[in-house]
Amino acid sequence: MKRLCHSRAHAGSRAGFGETGPTGKSSFGPSVFLVTLLVVVGCMNGGNDALNVTGQIEAVTVAAGTRVGGRISEVLVNEGDRVTQGDVLVRLESLEADAAVAAAQARLAQSQATLTRLETGARPEEMHQAEAAATRAEEQYRMAKRGSRAQEVKAAEAAADAARAQRDQARAEFARIEKLYEGKAVSQQIYDQTKHALEAADAQYEAAREKQGIVVEGPRTEQVNMAKAAYEQAAAALDLLKNGARREDIDAARAFRDAGAADVERARATADEMVIKAPRNGVVESLDVHAGDLVKAGPVVSVADPDDLELHVYVSALMLGQVRIEQKVALTADAYGDQEFEGTIVQIATQGEYTPRNLQTKEERVQQVFGIKLKLDSAGGRLRAGMTVTAHLPRIAPATSPASPEKS
Repeated sequence: MKRLCHSRAHAGSRAGFGETGPTGKSSFGPSVFLVTLLVVVGCMNGGNDALNVTGQIEAVTVAAGTRVGGRISEVLVNEGDRVTQGDVLVRLESLEADAAVAAAQARLAQSQATLTRLETGARPEEMHQAEAAATRAEEQYRMAKRGSRAQEVKAAEAAADAARAQRDQARAEFARIEKLYEGKAVSQQIYDQTKHALEAADAQYEAAREKQGIVVEGPRTEQVNMAKAAYEQAAAALDLLKNGARREDIDAARAFRDAGAADVERARATADEMVIKAPRNGVVESLDVHAGDLVKAGPVVSVADPDDLELHVYVSALMLGQVRIEQKVALTADAYGDQEFEGTIVQIATQGEYTPRNLQTKEERVQQVFGIKLKLDSAGGRLRAGMTVTAHLPRIAPATSPASPEKS
């Protein structure tokens, strides 16, 4: 009876956990579900204390790819190769991504330097230079306000008198040479030299007089105002260096630095997408690209773990109370006869499927089925994806109800 149930259940095995057709309905036809249900019920009533359902083993497959796409520069594996998590499978051209990382790092360095300068403040040399400039501007302003001292006035008068005396002497000498020149007693050269000396003495005298007038009158109002403005500017620059940068400026520079760091991380993440690595240990199941191919963002290679297997089976609604999560289930495979393996129930569908869906009577509702997923290992490589196995789901004895008290 066990072999008969096994062969009949195989005819109604699943095509996929929750698979549906183009219209959204289950891909199983009414006859397939009915046969599966009859086989399940028959197996339970055939003297065997188990619910025997058949399905095919599937390996857990993970698709690896890139989020950005690009041109493939190197393919390092072939289909069927065994890989370890983290192994490089495919490389994409990364010149543009590497340049973006370098640019982001340069911007980060610039923003970090600005933040450091604001936080550190002025250097001692800059502070000394600003102090000297402020002191010099202050003295010039004071001198401008105070005007000329008496000594400066006397010195200017003395300089003007000396210049006038030199001018008078040069004038007398020129008069003497001029008479001699008219009598042809001296040459033209001597005459010209004496004339030039008189002109120079006149110029020096006029300059001395102008300087004397400036010293006597003192600086003009515009000069005093200019000296005052220069002093205030130098003092403000010194205060700025002493107080350092404003907190708002430092916060803004820090935010700019943080944004630069985020840009670096973003650029590095994009550069990492140029290298496709194995997401887990397993075997390369599908790889259909070559060096030079242009690929879009998305999966490029799939890796299946031959030791991480799943089995999907279906049970009727009437049998749903016989299974539970984490329940251990005995399995047998066609290839190994009655040898038993073990699987664990990890999922029971929360919603049943009907064929057809609009069933109203109790007789029709027995056609409802629920999907069950079991996890199992390869048992040392003996179980493989695609093999047909039978799950022997043990019955769970129903809880006994307490006896009703007798009426007195």
